[in-house]
Amino acid sequence: MEILFRTFQSHKLGQYSLYFWAVGILIAVPFFTENNVYSSPVNIFAIMPVFAILLVGNYIFSRYSGYHPIGRYNIINFAITYPIIEEVLFRGLILPILKQSVHSAEIMEVMFLPVTIPVVISALLFAISHLQYYKLSSQSIRYMMFAFIGGIFFGAITDVTHSILLSCLLHIEFNVLSIYFAKRSSINRA
Repeated sequence: MEILFRTFQSHKLGQYSLYFWAVGILIAVPFFTENNVYSSPVNIFAIMPVFAILLVGNYIFSRYSGYHPIGRYNIINFAITYPIIEEVLFRGLILPILKQSVHSAEIMEVMFLPVTIPVVISALLFAISHLQYYKLSSQSIRYMMFAFIGGIFFGAITDVTHSILLSCLLHIEFNVLSIYFAKRSSINRA
């Protein structure tokens, strides 16, 4: 297996492994009847004030994310591909599976959004997934904290609207703003 992985890496296919995973995830989606991937949002008007607050919050907090993707390939993936794949996986597939498997009682409310145990578990898994390319350090802990907090909000919004559409938009906005602020700070330092 290790030889296969090294061969995969040596042929520069490793940088495209994300797309292989994405195709696999998208192939799996139709086999899960209870998912939030293709649903149109419900309760959209009730969620709009919270959505607007989170849009502004993304603008404020993305300055401190520390993300700084370099190169067009990485920037495009970070801005569009990663948020969509992560939302499909964590809020579109894992969250509904957890809701079926784990008692979904509301454990707290954050900005009028009900936070359930499945939302917290999916946010925790989302945060842990952000450790995949980094060694445990203060930077990776910061990434995980941003991911966990974002995962709570994204999961709660998905739970209320039964759709990943708004969480995708928020996730893309956060990542795009993180790129913007990283670029702006590197220009200011130069």
